[in-house]
Amino acid sequence: MANEQQIIKPKIGIYGLTGCAGDQLVIIHTEDEILNLFNSVDIKSFVMASSNPEEGELDVAFVEGSVSTEEELHHLKDIRKRAKILVAMGNCALCGGPQAMYTGDGTFDTRVKQVYGDVDFLTKPLEGAPVDAYVEVDYYVPGCPVDAKQLFAAIARLIHGSSPEPYPHPVCHECKLNENKCLLLDKKFCLGPVTAGGCNSACPNHGLPCVGCWGPNPDGNFKEHFELLQSFGMTKEDIVRRIRNFGGHKILEYIKDL
Repeated sequence: MANEQQIIKPKIGIYGLTGCAGDQLVIIHTEDEILNLFNSVDIKSFVMASSNPEEGELDVAFVEGSVSTEEELHHLKDIRKRAKILVAMGNCALCGGPQAMYTGDGTFDTRVKQVYGDVDFLTKPLEGAPVDAYVEVDYYVPGCPVDAKQLFAAIARLIHGSSPEPYPHPVCHECKLNENKCLLLDKKFCLGPVTAGGCNSACPNHGLPCVGCWGPNPDGNFKEHFELLQSFGMTKEDIVRRIRNFGGHKILEYIKDL
């Protein structure tokens, strides 16, 4: 009897830089899907699931977290060289995250010294920045953390040779579908119209304003939204500070002309 033909599975790597590791935990905690994932792909590196990584060539690499040290930068560039496709997953990888909210303001060295004092670092600290500040990114999966359904849909399409389906809708769109009262009518600071959707408007569903944790929606009308928030009595400086909490470094691209 002839030997059955060996099925070659796509080689996958899942990595974390500076962040809370929440996106990796989403994968680990998805009990209904994780066995299917491990049966469908050859996971070469995923330190939260296996302590024996194999750092070779990859078909797809998923990276969460911002680049915040020189060691992480070297690691990211190595991943990029070995991966045919690189996917940034989660707010920190896409936007830099909360750790990048002051990136570029000229105070980095002062802030590092205030926190750590005069110490010799094992690896040089860098201002927090998104993954695509240093390497080319092929696809993005937003979230804080990522939504499991959206992430697994992206994985399924990639391992079958298709592109992940973009999700262009803002949180505001989901909020309307959920029939929530618009919090902006009560003059509350809500970033739903300019924030990438996919969270099913989780915060507004409970009466809490959107704080922008999924990062900026590329189609968001930031100029009009800033003017609306300013009409509530908020200063431009305060709006920028608050929108950078999660918009990090990336948000500057969208508000540079405001």
